[in-house]
Amino acid sequence: MNFGIADVIAILVITIGPLKAAIVYATLTANADKALRRAIAFRTVMVATIVIVIFVIFGEFILSIFHISLAALKLAGGLILLLFALGMVMGEEKKGGGPEGPVTIAVATYPLAMPLMATPQGIVAVVTLAAARPGLPNAIVLVVLTLLIMALNLVVLLSADKLLGKGGGGAMQVVGRVIGLLLAGLAIQLMILGFTDLGLISAAAAVH
Repeated sequence: MNFGIADVIAILVITIGPLKAAIVYATLTANADKALRRAIAFRTVMVATIVIVIFVIFGEFILSIFHISLAALKLAGGLILLLFALGMVMGEEKKGGGPEGPVTIAVATYPLAMPLMATPQGIVAVVTLAAARPGLPNAIVLVVLTLLIMALNLVVLLSADKLLGKGGGGAMQVVGRVIGLLLAGLAIQLMILGFTDLGLISAAAAVH
């Protein structure tokens, strides 16, 4: 696993980058005031950064203590992401299609920081990258790159209303449901990868 800096950056952008979190953030905070949106953005990035850095430094150790394999982590992360995605697609039907109440800062921790920014696949990626090249120098490089990606995430969240626009309530509901459907597909793919690692699904079948 001879990853260069460019390879690692690409992996981190894909797995813990801003896209999914920013779209859901814009949907959830569409009717929030500026101060609350800003507070949610900062807390989201702070929590996600702490989680990812902990797994960069202690990931292998944590998994070994609890006897958790990377395959199991993929399956668990995929299931959590699937439950959240199903809530986005169908959850609003419970009370006539509207949100259950005003957004609070609690959404910064769940679902924005986890599982949308510190994603299950991101945690798997950083643990794998750290294990591929053990040692303090590699860990420091991985932490620095993580901090750079999280700084990008913060900039994107703070600018989400400008970058993504403020659609009407109906438009944001449609966007939320579409993103929920895509996240459900991503969750299933992550679980398929877990089953593949366990040898329950062939690698060829997992690709298709």
